[in-house]
Amino acid sequence: MELLGYMATAVILGVGAIFLVSGELSFISGFSKSGRYILAFFLSFGVLGLSVKTVALFLLQNNPVLDRAVILGREIADNKPAQDVAARGLVYDNRGRHWRTLPPLSVQDNPLMVQLGQRLFFDRRLSRNQTVSCASCHDISKGGDDARSVSVGVDGLHGNRNAPSVINAAYMKKLFWDGRAKSLEDQAGGPLTNPVEMAIANKEEVVEIVQADANYRDLYQQVFGTNNLEFDSIARAIAAFERTLISNDAPYDRFVRGDKNALNMQQMKGMMLFDQLGCRNCHMDPLFSVAGIDQKSPYRPFPLFKGSPYVSKHKLEEDKGRNKKGVWRVPSLRNVEHTAPYFHNGSVDTLEEAVRVMATAQLGLKIEDKKEDGLTVLYEKDGPVLLARRKSLNEDEISQIVSFLKSLSGTPLNISNPWSRKIEAASAM
Repeated sequence: MELLGYMATAVILGVGAIFLVSGELSFISGFSKSGRYILAFFLSFGVLGLSVKTVALFLLQNNPVLDRAVILGREIADNKPAQDVAARGLVYDNRGRHWRTLPPLSVQDNPLMVQLGQRLFFDRRLSRNQTVSCASCHDISKGGDDARSVSVGVDGLHGNRNAPSVINAAYMKKLFWDGRAKSLEDQAGGPLTNPVEMAIANKEEVVEIVQADANYRDLYQQVFGTNNLEFDSIARAIAAFERTLISNDAPYDRFVRGDKNALNMQQMKGMMLFDQLGCRNCHMDPLFSVAGIDQKSPYRPFPLFKGSPYVSKHKLEEDKGRNKKGVWRVPSLRNVEHTAPYFHNGSVDTLEEAVRVMATAQLGLKIEDKKEDGLTVLYEKDGPVLLARRKSLNEDEISQIVSFLKSLSGTPLNISNPWSRKIEAASAM
């Protein structure tokens, strides 16, 4: 605010000087009214520029805030731990953007509704042949998905897309790879009647299955105050449970909160590369997806550079995504270490290969086996540098980015299956 005050003063003084000088000169020269305005216009560039420069030089003489910004920038550039990496996050002097951690959820559901939703989430009876539950495709103890290229539903039927993780899905404003669900409630109800997932014939049959269980009726009465079960309320309960599946204590989070030892040097280098390459434009913290940012579009075209050899290698264009236009909801990179295989078709098995895909297909870079940093410097003829542009990544840099991505993995969630004892008892009979 102090700096803005100085700048505003400079502008006011500059404008006053312009009209005083132009008025005096125009009077001596005998200019008309329009001539005085033209003279004032041309004088404005020089006078305003001089005023702003004068104030800036004055501030730079002895300003502890600016001095600290310069010191912090130098410490980061030299790979030295900055002294005040505090809760406000790590700041790059050349980007000016704070790294952020996940905030608390604004929605807090009734604990009894969460309990009801947990039972429904693990209940295999909510599938046509009683073999598949929500947890079959979303293993909470691992990465929140099923570690398959595409999910397997009733009767061994295969879907056509990789299962997204359910962990931290509560922060997403669009669900599914194509973003067709606007909320967790919309997402939770979809698989129940999907013919290749849980394949219940219709919503009414789902309600009948839940209604037949006395424990469900009792819990439903306590939560909703009625015995009149509805499909939408069942989806609400599942969503309430899914909203508790939060992982926000990864090494990355601890580092941003101020723990200087939470990331090693390899991970910090990867963090800087992740930002400098532009990965952060789509995989924006704290969720590492713009699909979790209200002011941002959750969608991006993919792949952008269709000539990448990795596009054809992994068949990434066969499914055209949202509206058949090659547009996808941006997935979160939280816990990405545990959610292989990757991409909408589950065609990529390792994080290293996933980085190569994104570098070539989305950033237009080449993968080269050399130690240089891949920067190309463009010069004006016999003049100064115009642009420093990165054209490639090497395998060391890919390893650094992968190390950083692994720092986004939080502590595995310890969520029990409320039906496990009954399943064990039935197996023993």
